[in-house]
Amino acid sequence: MRGNGALEISPRLCVLVIGDQLSSTHPLPPQGSVTLGRSPANEIFVDHASVSRRHARLTIGGEITIEDLGSANGTRVRNVRLAPGETVTISPGEVVEVGATLVIIQQAVQPVRWRRTWSHEYFEARLDEECSRGESTGSEFAVLHMRANPGVADSMVESVMLELLRSVDVVGSYAPGHYEVLLGQTGADEAAAVTRRMVARLAEEGCVVHAGIATYPGDGRDPDSLIGRATVRARGERAARSASSLAPEGAMQSLHKLAERIAVGNISVLIMGETGVGKEVMAETIHRLSPRRAHPFLRLNCAALSESLLESELFGHERGAFTGAVMTKPGLLETADKGTVFLDEIGELPMGIQVKLLRVLEERMVLRVGGLKARAIDVRFIAATHRDLESESERGRFRQDLYFRLNGISLVIPPLRERVGEIEELARLFIATVSPGGTAPPELSRESLALLRQYHWPGNIRELRNMMERSVLLCGGTIIRPEHLPLEKMRAGRMTSTPFAAPIAPPATPPPAVGSVAQDADIVDLDFAREARTAERKRIIDAMRRTAGNQSQAAKLLGISRRTLLSKLDVHNLPRPRKRIP
Repeated sequence: MRGNGALEISPRLCVLVIGDQLSSTHPLPPQGSVTLGRSPANEIFVDHASVSRRHARLTIGGEITIEDLGSANGTRVRNVRLAPGETVTISPGEVVEVGATLVIIQQAVQPVRWRRTWSHEYFEARLDEECSRGESTGSEFAVLHMRANPGVADSMVESVMLELLRSVDVVGSYAPGHYEVLLGQTGADEAAAVTRRMVARLAEEGCVVHAGIATYPGDGRDPDSLIGRATVRARGERAARSASSLAPEGAMQSLHKLAERIAVGNISVLIMGETGVGKEVMAETIHRLSPRRAHPFLRLNCAALSESLLESELFGHERGAFTGAVMTKPGLLETADKGTVFLDEIGELPMGIQVKLLRVLEERMVLRVGGLKARAIDVRFIAATHRDLESESERGRFRQDLYFRLNGISLVIPPLRERVGEIEELARLFIATVSPGGTAPPELSRESLALLRQYHWPGNIRELRNMMERSVLLCGGTIIRPEHLPLEKMRAGRMTSTPFAAPIAPPATPPPAVGSVAQDADIVDLDFAREARTAERKRIIDAMRRTAGNQSQAAKLLGISRRTLLSKLDVHNLPRPRKRIP
């Protein structure tokens, strides 16, 4: 059934929902109860303004009943509005008014089209698009990783997904027995409710499934972060920090020595580097080596909370400070007293909170929302960002005085592509970490290791970990060969043959005029630049053709970001995506 979009014939009852510009069909279980409402957490999701988030409950057994769950616009059966909590019996074919929509139980056999289980590469491309959409709109979404115990049939898991997931959700095959799901416009609570229902339903069928959830932006803002968090949680583990135990080399060795020296003091630290290089690991290392190690290490993702919620969470609030503040609540900065506060994604901090955080850094005092008296705190601040805060402050997007306060000393973690000597040891460490207990970890073939060394790693260490985990599952526990790696993406993003890591700039000086004398080295450099530009242009055209002009998929195939792809299209004078490539 997987991947062919075939029709299944379901003999079960179905619910037909009809409303203004709305028509959908939902299969019902042979027995039990389901809820209906505007929240995606319901078994029957009705996206209509007149429907309450949790509107009504249908129960199927010897008879069919409907219960109103205290809805705002009511549930009507036979033109009589039900009281909250009232339950009545209905028959197949009978029309029930749910808000301004009509709900009909149908007994006829309904063909239900299976939503395709996509490849992991397609799933990553869709997830990358959702991250870009979340960046521009601020919308939330969730990623699930579901790990079924050996022996569980794919058809069983897929049938439950068909029953409980929405048609807009995207299902991918991570590896044999492992599934990944993209739940669009879904918060953490709703994603947890959906996951619990799927796990419970599979348990009823005798299938044991372990699930992990990651939400945007709280658990990450890129596909590697979200997939990594979800897979780790599906194993019931905390995100591995073992990479920091490796013997560092070169620039990283000097960086670790500097971290050891500054750990003993209280100076504020600003950690900079690309996404996935290990900024949080470095912050934890500093805390662990400091005199504050016996006290809290508070992690706070500045991009995950709204400005009003962030202020309340950071500084706390007094009773009655705002609607819903029924009791006094100390802020996180107070609870972390004598410990370390790690402000991740500090570049995303709203301007209004920047002013108040600056005051805390200067005075070491916090004033609760609605409070009159400031309270002293003793915390050390470590901040991290992938943005250039100096440039951001020059553009007025980040307060310069706050930048100077946070930047008592800065640590810049180099990307993985500049630490090629660490790739093999890191890869073997991750392979050993994710391999099942009691079995020998699979080996890396020479060809696979060569590919790992040549790849430019836009997702850095986090991407390497995710890739090794999936390779262990695909190889069957013996040898990781090139076919177990995402070959198209890796070959498109080689560091040696095609320099995709940065745009290829035109030569700084014009080529020598006819009759002039030039050094051989200069001629070689110019020839190489032209060849590299030609090769890059050819690869971009090929990627665009293979993905039918989809910019996100083409960027994924090339191993670069969508924004970088668009800039390269302009550099090479190529038409924008979704237009025919000449």
